[in-house]
Amino acid sequence: MKHITHLLICAGLALGATSCKKFDGLQDNPNKPTVSPPALLLTGVLIDLKENPWDQAQRENQFWVSNFDYYASQGYNWSSTSMRYNVLRNIQKMEEEASRLGGDENKPYLIIAQFLKAWCYLDMTMKFGDVPMSEAMQSASENFTPKYDPQKEVFRQVLALLESSASEMKAFLNAAKRNKINGDFMFDGDLDKWHKLINSTRLRVLINLSKHADDADLKVKTQFAAILASPANFPVMAGNGDNYQVVFNGNIQDNRYPLGPYNRGFDRGRNNMGATYLDSLVAYKDPRTFEIAEPVDTAKSSNVPGYAARFSSYKGGRTGDVLSDLSSQNANGYLSYGNERRYWQTGSGEPCIQLGYPETCFTIAEAIQRGWAPGSAEDWYKKGIIASFAFYGLGEDVFNTWYAATPKAQYKGNNAEGLKQILLQKYLAFFMNSGRQAYYQYRRTGIPQFDIGPANANDGKIPKRWLYPQREYQTNNDQVKAALQRQFGGTDDINGDMWLIK
Repeated sequence: MKHITHLLICAGLALGATSCKKFDGLQDNPNKPTVSPPALLLTGVLIDLKENPWDQAQRENQFWVSNFDYYASQGYNWSSTSMRYNVLRNIQKMEEEASRLGGDENKPYLIIAQFLKAWCYLDMTMKFGDVPMSEAMQSASENFTPKYDPQKEVFRQVLALLESSASEMKAFLNAAKRNKINGDFMFDGDLDKWHKLINSTRLRVLINLSKHADDADLKVKTQFAAILASPANFPVMAGNGDNYQVVFNGNIQDNRYPLGPYNRGFDRGRNNMGATYLDSLVAYKDPRTFEIAEPVDTAKSSNVPGYAARFSSYKGGRTGDVLSDLSSQNANGYLSYGNERRYWQTGSGEPCIQLGYPETCFTIAEAIQRGWAPGSAEDWYKKGIIASFAFYGLGEDVFNTWYAATPKAQYKGNNAEGLKQILLQKYLAFFMNSGRQAYYQYRRTGIPQFDIGPANANDGKIPKRWLYPQREYQTNNDQVKAALQRQFGGTDDINGDMWLIK
C-alpha cells in the first residue's frame, strides 16, 4: 500500500511538472512579436512626434480663430498636457533592437535615437520647466520615481545629446559606407539631411536660451559661433529641400491634410484667419496674403474691380474677441477665411514643416544681430523671407519687387528695430508649421504682441507653461512636488516663470 501511495505521489509530481511546463509555454503569445526591426520602430516614432497644422496649438499661436463656440475657443485657460515617455520607450526599444542586430546598416538608428531623445526632452521642458531626464526610462532598474532635473540641466543634457548625435553622424557619413536608411518617411532615409537637421536643431535650442546666453556652463554663444564657423563639420539646412516636414497624401486616409474637401463643411465656415498673423501681412502689403487667405465677403459682394488684389479686402479675427462677437463679425462678412484653393481643394494641402530652412535663416540672423557670431544679419533675414515666399510658390523676383517697394520691411540694422523685424518675419514663416514654436518665440521675446481681450479666461494673461499631468501626482508625487517647490514656490501655475524665460 505504501508502495502504491509512493507511486501515486511521484506520478502526481511528474504530472504537475509537466503541467507547469505547458502552462509556462502558454504564456508566450506566438502572435505577439517580441522583437521589431529598427526601421519599423522609427516609422512609429516619427508618426507619434509629428506636429499638424490647423490644430488648437495654431489657435494659441494666433494664426487662426474659431467663431463657433461648440468646437473650439482661444481663452488660454490651459490645464495639463502629456509628456513624451511613451515615445521615449519606443526610441529606447529602437536602440535595443539596433544594438541587438548590430552591423553598419543599424548604426544610424542608434545615432538618430540620440537626436529623437533630445527632441522629446526639449518638447517636454519647453512645456513644463523641470522634467525627469537623467533618471528617466529606468524602470528596468526599478526606478519608478525619477527625480526632476532642473531646466538648466535638461538643456545641458539635450545639447550634449545633439552634439554627440551630430559628431557620430559626421563620422558615419565620412566612412562612406551608406547614407540611406529605411523607415524614414520624413527625409526618405537621407542621412545627409538628418545631419543638417541635427545641427539646425542645435541652433533652435541655443537661440531659445537667449536669456542665458552668458551662462558659463552652457556656453551658448561659443557653441552657436562654432557651428556657423565650420559648415563642413556642422552643416545646417541650406534650402527648403532640407526641410524636416510631413508631406500629406490625400489618397491615404491616415495621411490626409487636416483640411480638405472632406472636411470643408465642418471647419471652413467655423474658423477665420487670425488678426495677429493676417493683419501683420496686410500691414506689410505682403504678397503671401493672397496665397493664404480669402477676401472678406463684404469685399466680394461690393464687386469692386480688383477687390481680390486689394489688401484692404483682407481682415483677421482678433483672438481676444469673445466667440459671439467673432460669430457675428463672420456672419456679416467682415472676416477672412483661409484660402479655398490652397487648403480645401485637395486632400494633400501643403507640407507641414517641423523644423525648416526659413526658421534656420531667421535664427542665424537673430544670433548675428545679438553679436553671437560674425556675419550679415540682413543677408540671413532676407534669405529667410525668400525661403518663406518660396514655400508659397512666390519667386525671388516677387520678393525683390516687394522688398524694394516696402520700406517698412527693409532691414533697419543691428538695433532693437532690426531685431523686431527678424522676429516678426520668423513668426510669419511659422504659420501652420513647427507646432508651438511661434508661441515659444512670443514667450521669450514678446514679438509679435499677442492679442489679449475679453475672451481671455486667464485673468488677462497669456500662460507661460502647462500644468504637470495628473498621472505625475499619482505615480511620482514627492518628486513633482519637489520640482514645483524649486520652481514656483510649490504651486503648479500656468503663469509661473520657468528658468528658461527668467
